[in-house]
Amino acid sequence: MSAVVNFPGWATYLRVSDEDKQSPERSFAMQRQRIQEQLLNPSKQPFKREYCDMLTGTSPNRHDYQLMLADAEAVNFSHLGLYRADRFGRHAAEGLQAATKLISLGIKIRVANMPTLTPESPDGFFMFLIQMGLAQREVDVLRIRTQDGMEAKLRAGGWPHKAPEGYINKEKLVSSGKYDRWVEKDPVYNQGIRTAWVLLLTGRYTLEEICEELTRRGFIRSTGRPLAWTDPKTKRRVRAKQRLHKIFHTPFYAGWAVSKRFGVEMGEVRGHWEPTVSTDEFERGLDVLLENGDQKSRFIRQFYFLRNMLWVRVGSRTYKMYGSTPTGRSRSYAYYITQAKPEGQRLHIPCQLIDAQIPLWLRGVNVDPELLPNLRYVYRGQVSEQAHLGRENEIAKAKNKITRLRAEEAKLGRLLITDKISEETYEQLRAEWKDKNRSAQEKLRNLERDFSRYLDDLDMALLLLTQMSTLFDRLDDKAKHTLLQILVNRIIVDPDGKIVDYELNRPFGYLSKLVNDPTIKLNGQSGSKQVPFGVLEVEQEKTRKKWLRQGFIFPCILRIALFVVAK
Repeated sequence: MSAVVNFPGWATYLRVSDEDKQSPERSFAMQRQRIQEQLLNPSKQPFKREYCDMLTGTSPNRHDYQLMLADAEAVNFSHLGLYRADRFGRHAAEGLQAATKLISLGIKIRVANMPTLTPESPDGFFMFLIQMGLAQREVDVLRIRTQDGMEAKLRAGGWPHKAPEGYINKEKLVSSGKYDRWVEKDPVYNQGIRTAWVLLLTGRYTLEEICEELTRRGFIRSTGRPLAWTDPKTKRRVRAKQRLHKIFHTPFYAGWAVSKRFGVEMGEVRGHWEPTVSTDEFERGLDVLLENGDQKSRFIRQFYFLRNMLWVRVGSRTYKMYGSTPTGRSRSYAYYITQAKPEGQRLHIPCQLIDAQIPLWLRGVNVDPELLPNLRYVYRGQVSEQAHLGRENEIAKAKNKITRLRAEEAKLGRLLITDKISEETYEQLRAEWKDKNRSAQEKLRNLERDFSRYLDDLDMALLLLTQMSTLFDRLDDKAKHTLLQILVNRIIVDPDGKIVDYELNRPFGYLSKLVNDPTIKLNGQSGSKQVPFGVLEVEQEKTRKKWLRQGFIFPCILRIALFVVAK
């Protein structure tokens, strides 16, 4: 690394996190004292400034930490003093990146608990790397312990999270650094939550009407905002019905500790807090919400099957489409829309219009199982041809280059031993030699790689293509979307929503080209039941070689797809 001449002087960086506030051995005063004794006093360099942060080291978004890095780039100091490596940061990758940057700027990093450590040297950097790794491990172990403690508290009837609206978190110091924490009703805001449930159980109010009634009675949320108000800009009436909807669906208010994260369902663990409603009232409230479904008491999220895959062709250009579900008149409307305005306005195409074409489109892509033996014969021959095309000559050239590089290494060693080059020059030339040797070895490995993995990919992809249309209807919405993501890169529609073109991912596009290639005879049969649109036009021979040369998608992706389909 090339050093940059800095203004001589020390800068120090101190950090404490929340858990360090009660630990004198990690306080700012202790860190400052150790840095002064071990680093500043023995040095003849002047002291420039101190940087302090009170924030967890797992976050790089610390004010003084970022200021220190900026001052380092402005060469405002030459030495940086730390108490310990973990004060520098507890995210190993980010911390090492910052340390490498400081060293490249010519700044010498010194650590008070290891004053002889020199991270700018190879051995010193290795020791610094170990310290950063230990700091990262401490964070990971603490995270696991915290999660285990939260789950244990939850299953014991406690609440390890922030209390929901209408409740407050309470704590009591039991001993030094030890607290007893619990939740209890908020004496001010819980009454409004209880009143909302009473209104719901009458069955005479919609969510909007409950918000208005609570506002009329003077109840507000814990944030200080009302549940119904008039927007000052649009002059429209706004109601916090979604917030109210979430409250009515939270079992916490019925006294149940529930957590998707830890797999705790309602009815398993009774919480140690006073409930707002009984379990019977909570369940009756859910029934009322279901009965009032036309009043927007429940929300069904639209699932976009072609998310990140759908494009629309307008003239000679294509535009990406996104999912959108606008609402109005107590209804929602699911569309695919463009962000761009191809003809002066955004295009809106109903989701149902496009999604209904997917089964027919899949049947057009589907491969006839009777063609499997013939297709395997064709692509195995093409893969073998591409694999051995000029391969022997390339391997021989790569081996000769490696032999020459070994001779160069020996020559460099002789020059160093005979004092014809300095040790610094030798290190620089040998670093360049290592890069050349690594590149040559990698090229040889690629040439000698077994092409059977490509054949495995093709076999799995072909099997998936034969079953795609049949099994699509058996999957749930999420699995259908995953399957389409694996199969297709783009589906293109016209402004009326009709599918007019598509582009398959590798190796499905390659197999589709084989099936529809008129120059390849497959017992005189048509490979797929084609609909009036086809794959994107490309030069077949050029594209075939490109697919074979670059390889295909990873085998694990195909195996995941087959696993999803098998389910």
